[in-house]
Amino acid sequence: MQVYKVFMKILRSKMSIAITYLAIFLFIGISSANNSPNQGNFSENSAGIIVNDLDKSEASKALIEYLGQSNKISEGAPSDREMLDGIYYNPSRYYLTIKEGFGQKLAGGETDGILAHAAQEGSYYESLVGSKIDLYLTTAKAYVAAGSTAEEALSKAAAALEKKTEVTIVSKKAEGFGDMESYFKFIPYIFLSVFIFALCPVIMTMTKTEIKNRIFSSSISPKRFLFETALSSLSFMAAIYLLVIILIPVFVFKADVTHDMEIAWLNSLAFTVFCASIVLFISNLISSEPLVSLIGNIVSLGMSFICGVFVPLQYLDGSVKTVAAFLPAYWYEILVSALAGSNGQVYSASLAVKCILIQFIFAAAFVAATFAVLKAKEAKKTGNTQNSQALPA
Repeated sequence: MQVYKVFMKILRSKMSIAITYLAIFLFIGISSANNSPNQGNFSENSAGIIVNDLDKSEASKALIEYLGQSNKISEGAPSDREMLDGIYYNPSRYYLTIKEGFGQKLAGGETDGILAHAAQEGSYYESLVGSKIDLYLTTAKAYVAAGSTAEEALSKAAAALEKKTEVTIVSKKAEGFGDMESYFKFIPYIFLSVFIFALCPVIMTMTKTEIKNRIFSSSISPKRFLFETALSSLSFMAAIYLLVIILIPVFVFKADVTHDMEIAWLNSLAFTVFCASIVLFISNLISSEPLVSLIGNIVSLGMSFICGVFVPLQYLDGSVKTVAAFLPAYWYEILVSALAGSNGQVYSASLAVKCILIQFIFAAAFVAATFAVLKAKEAKKTGNTQNSQALPA
């Protein structure tokens, strides 16, 4: 397995960029999953209330005590300038003035004009505190009408409004494949980048004329050279496939191995085969390693942008989708969306077969194109040899 060992040795020196792409993808994917809690407890927002109590009555103290149950209370008599600055720099700040006669007017069932406030107009906190005060005073007014004193009415209002409902926010986990959609949808970009940047330079190095001649001058036959080169490439691609497509979803994301997940694995396998074919095509089409980065970016970014990898399919223009239909990444994304039930796609067995089969057809087309390129190169080489032999000595 000398060719295999040489291939892997060259691969280790060429795959730094590919590893960077893969590491960033895995880091973002795993971090996003681990930082997405399924549920959380609801907590009410609180405002910072500055109270200027001009009444100094038991009723005003009861109001302040009630507001302090869910807000941060501080007392003072700020100037108009201080209030303007406070509201401008802190939208959650609420200035409340309890006017003189607050307790007496409330005892008489009057609630208009007994308070004044300053807050950012139309803000959430103005509505939050204002609604709490209105509800509190309205409830107290009802108790006053029933015969309670102002202090008793406020105490009973506070007790009545003290009852709270325990709220738990639950993020319903999408059934089936839905929760894995965002992970699998970026596979085309990652696989194209990793495989092109890692494998193309190695294959191009291994197939250089001088290296091939040195290998064939030994006991290694051309067939064995081709077999070990293919085996090396497939070993690398299989390792990436197993890590990214199977191991991480199952052991990191704790995804269930359902029928949808199995279809997603098969869909990714079909795209991996396509990636192998395009790597083979690019490696034999160009002879300059610096061009690999240029072509790799054009292929991976171009296909990702118009096939729904970066932009959801539902937002793509009809003409863009028409062009994208001639690319395998589009059919990969169609099946991912169908499995997740998003972008207007509905899953069916026939759609899955269609999408996967189209990707294999694209792979076969690029393999055929590679043989055509090799045949053209061989014909050109043969023609050049014949012409050199025909030249007079």
